[in-house]
Amino acid sequence: MTLLNKAAACCGLVLAVLAAVPSEALPTQSWNGYHWAHTGNLAIMVGNNTSTKWAPYLATAETTWSTDKYIDFLPMAGMTSATSCAGIYGTIQVCSGNYGATGWSGWTTVYTSGTSIYQATIKLNDYYFTQAKYNNAAYFQQVICQELGNALGLDDSDHSYTNINTGSCMDYTNDASGALGTNGTLANTAPSVRDVTNLDGIYSVFDNTQLVFTKPKVSTNAQAASVPEPCSWGMMLVGFGVLGLAMRRDRKTNPAVVFALNRLR
Repeated sequence: MTLLNKAAACCGLVLAVLAAVPSEALPTQSWNGYHWAHTGNLAIMVGNNTSTKWAPYLATAETTWSTDKYIDFLPMAGMTSATSCAGIYGTIQVCSGNYGATGWSGWTTVYTSGTSIYQATIKLNDYYFTQAKYNNAAYFQQVICQELGNALGLDDSDHSYTNINTGSCMDYTNDASGALGTNGTLANTAPSVRDVTNLDGIYSVFDNTQLVFTKPKVSTNAQAASVPEPCSWGMMLVGFGVLGLAMRRDRKTNPAVVFALNRLR
């Protein structure tokens, strides 16, 4: 048995080859069917490994997404570093740092077993947020809101930067504030009613299992106050099932490689 299989077996998971799920079988705005497995409501710990300037925007996004009837984000101290931004079993770890001229302002990675997410990481690239075009409250808020939506398995709603804003942080735009006159008057800084409805569609179907760390009244002390069990470390170190990569990209040049660059406008 390989180390990968041992780690999976230790946690009672089964390795599987993922096949593309037919789009007609997926709820609207689902990102390839990825979701946190749940038998009831979810309480997902969000580790803050960001600089202080991100704190109010992360807190706002956590609170806004937590209005969903199935989801609660639980803010907690970070458990990794900005440099490595390693995944921690049962949590979402949010990191910020100068990651260089990568072409993306934010990058969400979900780690999955089948289509079930068991951990996620979000990188926020301060290289771009020091530039005048992006160093504004609306852009900060849109990017972190969009990344947290992706970490739940919610796909972006529109990748055109020139379309009129829909009032959704999942909608790409040249003007997140809606104040410049280029994309209408709505601000794309929070989930829209449509986003929340579609998220409910994803999570209205219950699973047979749920990570203990994501159960309400358990997650607040299960991992934050204890050392993860050996199989959790095994899963984390092996990087089992890193199958979903979503890059929230900055806006300026056309991408040469779809998952390495993004349009920076």
